[in-house]
Amino acid sequence: MSETIAITDFDFETHDADMDALIAAWLPEIEAAAEVHVPDDRFMSFLVAGLRLGARSKSLKGFNMMEVINKAGYSRSTFFRLFEGYTGFLFKGYQLTCRLSVIVYRKHLQGRELSLDEFCTFTADVFYGANCSIPNEVIQMLWREHDLTHQQFHPHLGELAPMIRDYLAANPQTGHLAIDVEELDGVLKTLDLVILNARIEGDALWGTPFYYKKLRKMIKGYLITCA
Repeated sequence: MSETIAITDFDFETHDADMDALIAAWLPEIEAAAEVHVPDDRFMSFLVAGLRLGARSKSLKGFNMMEVINKAGYSRSTFFRLFEGYTGFLFKGYQLTCRLSVIVYRKHLQGRELSLDEFCTFTADVFYGANCSIPNEVIQMLWREHDLTHQQFHPHLGELAPMIRDYLAANPQTGHLAIDVEELDGVLKTLDLVILNARIEGDALWGTPFYYKKLRKMIKGYLITCA
C-alpha cells in the first residue's frame, strides 16, 4: 500500500489489517498528540524515536535501545533515569501510546454527527486499527514481564466511558440513549480484554475481519439495550 490514508479510512469489514499502512496512518497522529500532551521534552524525544524505529522494524529483534538513545539526542544515563531499562521504556511507551490513541479518538469524534450504526463503526475502526498497528510480539512480551491486572496494564480504558457517554448524550441522533457510565465502562473493559487475550494467545484470526466484526457487534449490541 503506497499511499498513506486516514486512520478512519480502512476497510476492516472485508480486508485483513495492513500493519504497514496502519503504522503510516497512526504514527503522525500519535506524534501530534504527544507534542501537546507529553510535557517532558526528554520523554517526548525518546517516545518519538522509539515509535519511528519501531515502525521501521515492526519486531523486537530489530528494535535497538542504543539506536533509540542516539536518535533521541539525550544521554544513556538520561534514558536509564527515566525508564530504568529497555523493558521499562517499552512498557511506558506502550501505555502512553495507548492513552494518546484515546486522545486521537476524541479529536476525530468531535464535531461529527453520527447515527448509532455510524458511531459503532467509527469506534470499532479507530480502536481496532490502533491495536493492529502494534505487533503482537510487543504485547506478549510486556504482558509476560509485568505481573499486572488487565486494568493496570491498560489504565487508559478508564477515560473512555465518560468520553463516549458525553458524546452520545450531545449527539442529536444518539441523545435518547440512557447510558450508565459504570456499566459502559465494564462493557468497554470486557471488549478490550477479548482483544488482549486474542493477541496474547496469538489467535490466528487476529487481524482478520472476524475480530473487527466481533468488536463492532458487541459495541452496538450494548448500546441498543440503552435505547
